[in-house]
Parts: sequence; structure tokens; C-alpha cells
Amino acid sequence: MSIWHASIVRILRESGLFSNVELMGGKVRAFLNLTQFLDIHFDPTTTSYSYAVIDLTLSHAGDKRLFGWDDFPHPDYAALTSLASYPHHFQERLPDGKWQFSESAFRGDIENEIEEVIRFTENRLQTKDR
Repeated sequence: MSIWHASIVRILRESGLFSNVELMGGKVRAFLNLTQFLDIHFDPTTTSYSYAVIDLTLSHAGDKRLFGWDDFPHPDYAALTSLASYPHHFQERLPDGKWQFSESAFRGDIENEIEEVIRFTENRLQTKDR
């Protein structure tokens, strides 16, 4: 396990939010329940990243991301390039299945960003359950 994996797995486990945290190939997967999990992809060489909450119960074909942060430029979404933080962004799936993009302060500094990812995920899922 590389250094970034070890520290992130520890932080996720200590948060108490996740039922299980595993290293799966080059990513960390933290299970919220049987159908929802946080996938963390990170390249320490380039600091390219993706922190995404997946919901397997979504009815949309293919991509089951509920929300997340990444630095992928998404060439099919022209509105994304107008964000001041481009290519860094937050994206969330709207009820109609379309994506909404907004600016993000994240820059692939995983050690400092993971706590905010945990807080946001916990708050968003609590709000959704109401």
C-alpha cells in the first residue's frame, strides 16, 4: 500500500461514516452501505484526482455517480470551461439525470481535502434522507 493509500484509508475508517474501507486496485473504496460508496482515485505523480459518491440504485444507465469532485475536463460539457476553477469542479446529478457543475476549491491535495469530502458526504446524505 502506498503512502497516500495508507493515510486515506486510516482517515476514512476513523471517520465512522463508512461500514468498510478497501483498497481496490489503484483506488480506495469506502462503503456507506450496500449500494452507496465513495470511490477515491488519486495519482500522486500528477495530483489528478476523482472523489465520487456512487449510488448503484440510480436508474440512469452507465454512470452511477451521485456527486463528486475531479479535475477531468469533460469535453462534452462546454459550460464547464467557463468555471474559474476549470478543470477542477464539483458535479452533482440532478433529479432529471443531468449533471450540474460548479466551482471547486479542490486541487488534488488529498491529505487536506479528504476531511471536507467526508463532511460533505455525511451532510448531503443526511439531507437526502429527510
